[in-house]
Amino acid sequence: MDTAPELQLQQEMQRFATEFTDRITQATEAVEESSRRQKVRDEALRKNLRYLAAALEIATGPIAEISLVDMIVFVRLCRAVLERHWLPALYGEEGAELARIFAKSEGELAAIAEQALNANQRQELASLIDTWLAENPDQYRVEGIRFSDFAAAAGAAGERAMRVKGFLASVKTATRAANQALLLSERVLFLVNRMPTLWRLQARLGAREMLRDAVIQLSEGPQAPLARLTGQTRHFLRTGLTYAAVLAGGVMLVRWLGSLSRRSWSKRSLRKSATVGELSALAWSAPSPSEVL
Repeated sequence: MDTAPELQLQQEMQRFATEFTDRITQATEAVEESSRRQKVRDEALRKNLRYLAAALEIATGPIAEISLVDMIVFVRLCRAVLERHWLPALYGEEGAELARIFAKSEGELAAIAEQALNANQRQELASLIDTWLAENPDQYRVEGIRFSDFAAAAGAAGERAMRVKGFLASVKTATRAANQALLLSERVLFLVNRMPTLWRLQARLGAREMLRDAVIQLSEGPQAPLARLTGQTRHFLRTGLTYAAVLAGGVMLVRWLGSLSRRSWSKRSLRKSATVGELSALAWSAPSPSEVL
């Protein structure tokens, strides 16, 4: 492959990476803003950072055809684990947009691969990806897996390791004569323009994880300061409520006794008033001294 087709493929990969990262950022930010579950929001931010970092790393690789192969592996693996793990285990309906993005991105990569890889290469690549997925059903962190890792993960499966190495050799052979200086300058400019986004995401994720760790250390466990403070607060609250209940009962008792005293005093006053009235009546009804005489 001469410089022009190599440069064209590299630019295709950079365009794809730009569109892919924009879509992923929009989808994950929507999940962060709408989800009521903290775990979902944290994982959405983490996924945004991982997806963006992986896409930019792959798009700025030294050989455009290998970058294409790695991008196909990356998108296919991420889509597979998203559908079989992250959607049912965490995201649910909140991750539907992410699944749609990966499906669309996989179709776009297939169109690019038709221009850069022959039919046998595309078929072999798909077979190797499916084999890796079948042999690693429990792995759900796949953002860092690249095509060359298939050979390392093959272990005793020497035949598959040879298939991987043979595939890489067939792809690399046509790129040896390319103008690497021109391609390198394109990759540097592409990466420099997008690094600030990664730094901001890394800062946000780091700050959130530091805050969460601090909260866990302060609040979780029987010896955590907030846990002890909460226990003391509950004790003081119970004691305060008891004292308040006793005080309220005492106030009610005093008021009740006071009402009884007032009632007793009123009765006594009425009795005294009645006695004075009776004496006055008797005095007025008694005959005067002149009448007696």
